[in-house]
Amino acid sequence: MPEMPEAADESDHPCAGAVPLSDAHVLLGEGDPDAVARITRALRAHGAASVHAVDSPAAFLRAGTDPPFLVPRWDAAVWHTGLGGDESDLTGFLDRWRLQRSSAPVVVTDDAPSTRLALAALRGRAADLVERGDAPGLVLALGRALADRSDPLGVEGSGQTSPSMLVVGAHPDDVEIGVGGIIHRRAQAGWDVTILTMSGGEGGGDPVRRREEAHRAAEVLGARLLMEDLPDGSIADDRATVRAVERAVALASPDVVLVHSESDTHQDHRAVHRATLVACRTASRLGCYQSPSTTTAYRPNRFVELSEADVVAKLAAIGAHGSQASTRWYLDEDLLRSTVRYWGRFSQTLYAEPLELVHDKMPLGHHRSDHV
Repeated sequence: MPEMPEAADESDHPCAGAVPLSDAHVLLGEGDPDAVARITRALRAHGAASVHAVDSPAAFLRAGTDPPFLVPRWDAAVWHTGLGGDESDLTGFLDRWRLQRSSAPVVVTDDAPSTRLALAALRGRAADLVERGDAPGLVLALGRALADRSDPLGVEGSGQTSPSMLVVGAHPDDVEIGVGGIIHRRAQAGWDVTILTMSGGEGGGDPVRRREEAHRAAEVLGARLLMEDLPDGSIADDRATVRAVERAVALASPDVVLVHSESDTHQDHRAVHRATLVACRTASRLGCYQSPSTTTAYRPNRFVELSEADVVAKLAAIGAHGSQASTRWYLDEDLLRSTVRYWGRFSQTLYAEPLELVHDKMPLGHHRSDHV
């Protein structure tokens, strides 16, 4: 398909809050000529230098390898699942794209985005998933993707604000067990750290007492605590759970998100993991921490060094959960300390906590520290 000419209609008006597309060259995978025209007008109205449309998976991948004349490279791409790529094969399709044009982020569009499709898109490292007819949302998603790519410091922080981190757990004490040391380390370094606990933990004791303990633990670590009231033992990966995480995201604006792993035998942990992946799809980095119920399928690929002070703070925060610490075998102080000591060998340090990095939008070729 040829590049579509500009025309004046409601799509030409700037979208509120949109990031300029800064002369970007955009590849558009879309089979409906009317949709191509609308999207092209919206992107051009926000600064895109060109929009080149193709109408098949083969043409999309071929254009990725060999851009058309006068397009030096693709700055971003848009792919509509109607051309192929439901949740069963979207991840593989995006993997093939990335092998050819790894520096160009892809925003996926779908007529009725679902949680399953969102997870497939995230696993394929899509920049975002947007409803097909939402032109303002598409402009915003592309603008964010281009801004993420152009920031040379990633989440290390280059502006006036400090980096921020959101840590999500299903129950009180989950995040302290998994990444209490990382939370303390980042808070001490000036990060804005928010803990989101999805339930009051009534399955493990008096919820009033458990909430009080959670607030004391967060104070020990230097973090802000948000608590939802989802049912302990029956948390679902439904829209209510996604919205709960989205509220925390809106408040914390996290650069980094940490959550339970999918490789976990606790049903609440798995549900919170899946909901968080959907709600936090635009975060620069998202990683999964280890819980006492994680399985041998947990495969950490990042190890964050801890100081003795971080370990002491982690143990103190877990100790603040007095209703649990004296009755749960996995909260034994010797076991907790030996666990962080064990993981330290993978980063050649005395202590460390492991993370399973799910996605990392830090630009390729730039320095990667242990800043999760």
